[in-house]
Amino acid sequence: MKHPLRIALAAALVGVLAAFVPVGWRMVVPGAPAPPAQGAPWQVALPAAGRSEVFGLALPGATLADARARAGDELQVALIAGADGALALEAYLERFVAGGIEGRLLLSFDADTAALARWRERLGSEPTASGARRHALDAQAQAEAGSAPLAGIGFIPSAQLDAAMLQGRFGEPAERIGFGQRIEHWLYPATGMAVALDRDGRELLQYVAPSDFERRLAAPLRR
Repeated sequence: MKHPLRIALAAALVGVLAAFVPVGWRMVVPGAPAPPAQGAPWQVALPAAGRSEVFGLALPGATLADARARAGDELQVALIAGADGALALEAYLERFVAGGIEGRLLLSFDADTAALARWRERLGSEPTASGARRHALDAQAQAEAGSAPLAGIGFIPSAQLDAAMLQGRFGEPAERIGFGQRIEHWLYPATGMAVALDRDGRELLQYVAPSDFERRLAAPLRR
């Protein structure tokens, strides 16, 4: 399924960030232990032209099964049916440690359109704050979804990261969108990532394959 990233965001970011289209589901796992630490958010490996690796997950190349192996059994996977009728396969981890920094992990997958429609008809659902509906995947759907390709990764640090710290880690962005506004996006096409700085909320770090950067991140933001 080809679509701009549709990753569910924390409430402070809902309705604001265009690249990861928010649908508003939030799975809270009180007291759940954080998984083992992965690479730091600014450690983006570039194994080949147009490819990247973040948190041990290859973009492109990784699947939902790979993400579950990395994140553990606490990874929550669901079909999200947007208020506009769009369907998306997403995963969410409330507590994820990346290089010593704790935050929320958000994953988006390119799933087969027919499979998504079939699951929607068969699985029960619950409403979300955004007007979308969340369909939890049963064992059969989880098995079918295991080979779905990872399209993008989002990470919302629990601690506030100011602009100076982010620029020190990621460098000067190639482009800024929304400069001076409440939400400002820093674009790094060479590594396939974007940083969304929110003056009144948490930052969102977004990662896609560099070869997909314009289509999945930059173009939706410019629109």
